[in-house]
Amino acid sequence: MTSIRRCAVALALVVCAAPAGADEIAEFYKGRTITFMAASGAGGGYGVYAQLLSEHIGKYIPGRPNVIVSYNPGGGGAIAADYAYNVAPKDGSFVLAPLQSLSTVQLAGKKGIRFDAARFEWIGRAADTTSGFVVASAVAKDRAALMARDTETLVGITQVGAPNHILPAVLRYCPGIKMKLVSGYKGSPPLALAFQRNEVEGMALPLDSLRVVYPDILKQTMIAQSGFKRSRYLPDVPLATELCKDPQRLKVVEFFQVQEEMGRAYALPPGTPAARVAALRTAFDAAINDPALLATARQRRLDINPMSGAEVQKLVQGHIATTRTEVEAAKKAAGL
Repeated sequence: MTSIRRCAVALALVVCAAPAGADEIAEFYKGRTITFMAASGAGGGYGVYAQLLSEHIGKYIPGRPNVIVSYNPGGGGAIAADYAYNVAPKDGSFVLAPLQSLSTVQLAGKKGIRFDAARFEWIGRAADTTSGFVVASAVAKDRAALMARDTETLVGITQVGAPNHILPAVLRYCPGIKMKLVSGYKGSPPLALAFQRNEVEGMALPLDSLRVVYPDILKQTMIAQSGFKRSRYLPDVPLATELCKDPQRLKVVEFFQVQEEMGRAYALPPGTPAARVAALRTAFDAAINDPALLATARQRRLDINPMSGAEVQKLVQGHIATTRTEVEAAKKAAGL
């Protein structure tokens, strides 16, 4: 066979093979429903972002499947993550919208965890997440007044290890705000309601949840925010890292900020076929930049700051590789 003939045959094989792969994806998803499971209750920020994505991603997936959102709160996000890892279909029809603390909770060795965050197939992130720590104005009109309190401030959390626990915990560690953490609230809505009813004096929630769902709470005293960069919505509220002046303790505070980079990320169970992972990553990238999605996000006051699936995968795997010495220091500081 001549070289020209061989090239022609090879080219024909490539041309014929490409549509076949796309057709296989389309055939699988045609008439099927994809479930996005938020590891929080309905009305929380994770669910709000998952709902936004569900409204637009289907048209970019071959076969144009139906997309719905379900909710599975509890266990500091571990219940939904365990379900995704061990029970959910691994065929590309199930997507997890985990709490941002997923890898941190794993590193901390939370009892009963049955997942490995590094083995999930991450398809992308809609936005990073900044949490705000707020106390009732009747308790303290500013940070100095809070620091000067002789009594512990009663702070509500859902569960040890959850994102709403981490920010208060690190602020208690450094700069040393006196507080008592009370757990047991089943998701953001009950926690916010407890704060509004004065059952607790302080709490931490993602800023997008506060802005979109609980704007009245922003009128109270904002003490600090998480992350590595101040939110444009809270330019005058210091970061937890800025409040910690002890260099050694600062390392611990910084460790916990990685989860803010995780933000509103999405993952497929390990074992999902590679071709479907690739298709959903491509669909996510297209949907998150869709003018219609961006217009809806602006209408709902949701920030979009995307990260690709490959970038999220690298972020999670890098965090999981944190040394045991650093992890133990962080666990002790946060009471994990």
